[in-house]
Amino acid sequence: MLKKLAIMSIAAIAMALPAHAQELNSMSWDQIVAQAKKEGQVTWFQWYFQDRFREQVKAFETETGIKVVIPDGSHDANLNKLLAEKDRPDGDIDVLSLAGGDLNKIKPEQLFFGPINMLLPEGSKLRYTIEGGDSKGYAPAFWGNQAGIAYNPDRIQEAELPRTLDQLAAFLEKNPGELGFNADWSGGGSGPALIEAVTRSLVPDIDYAAGVSSPEILNKLTPAWDWFNQHKNQFVLTASNADSITRLTSGEFKMVAAYEDFVAGLQNKGEVPKNVKVYVPDFKMPGGGNVVTIPANAKHKAAALLLINWLTSGKTQTTFSREFGSAPQNPNADTSKSLIPASERANSFIWASEPLDSDLLKQFAEHVTLK
Repeated sequence: MLKKLAIMSIAAIAMALPAHAQELNSMSWDQIVAQAKKEGQVTWFQWYFQDRFREQVKAFETETGIKVVIPDGSHDANLNKLLAEKDRPDGDIDVLSLAGGDLNKIKPEQLFFGPINMLLPEGSKLRYTIEGGDSKGYAPAFWGNQAGIAYNPDRIQEAELPRTLDQLAAFLEKNPGELGFNADWSGGGSGPALIEAVTRSLVPDIDYAAGVSSPEILNKLTPAWDWFNQHKNQFVLTASNADSITRLTSGEFKMVAAYEDFVAGLQNKGEVPKNVKVYVPDFKMPGGGNVVTIPANAKHKAAALLLINWLTSGKTQTTFSREFGSAPQNPNADTSKSLIPASERANSFIWASEPLDSDLLKQFAEHVTLK
């Protein structure tokens, strides 16, 4: 009898233990779900909107019975924690959010569990390259941020919006002081997005994706700085993304550079009128996004897979689009209520890679702002 009880106890303990990576790779999705529920919890290191995501994941907790913990922490602190814990048998991070560009700084196959693209039920539909980074199937995108131009429809009609660079130049000449944007990353990236968009339109013969920077390459950017200097008295440099939007809604500007998710978030909080709209011009603007992944030494890998499947599902991506203004990353998501029309999402390009991306803004400061 004692022997039987001992065997039963050992079996119970074994059932509660996390599954090893090799075991998960051989499981069906139903078996992974069952294992995830045995694990019972998952810790998601997510660096922005933490309070709002704690509310969002309550639906996942109700659906699965799995508790989600979202600790406080910055992007850099979370990434540093991943690297500091990589040699530990068990890390504290089950799911980690990263910017797409972070994938260029690390080796996914050395740090993450997977590839998970073949384990997720909708894995083949998801996006594993974003913002110039390739996760090699280890980290699907769950968040998209698209830069565009926000406008006040009380002051400018849709038919009057400048779509081409020539039309933007004509708008500036006819409406001096009616376009605002910030000029460096310290105030957010919407202004830098417009600067890069204009630059790439005027100087197309540079490999921006490669990100190589040299005196010869930077000298090629002169036509862009000439364009901005020609219109320097016709646009206004603002302090930040937030400053631009505040001054747009007050009626000071007709248009400002803006992020779709930033505007949508402020609208949902009642801080920006619902009639403010965002569009992506035909000369295109950059879009980026974030991914979620599972560290190789995560304690709750099955629960992590379940959470990632939920985060990237068409239903959740629809919710994120409506609640946050995130560009959907699942083709099954409903984009009918997105700020940016689906037809304009093709007007998106990947940000220039480093160090060219940073050098481009330094050149803008030197040849335009400080000139």
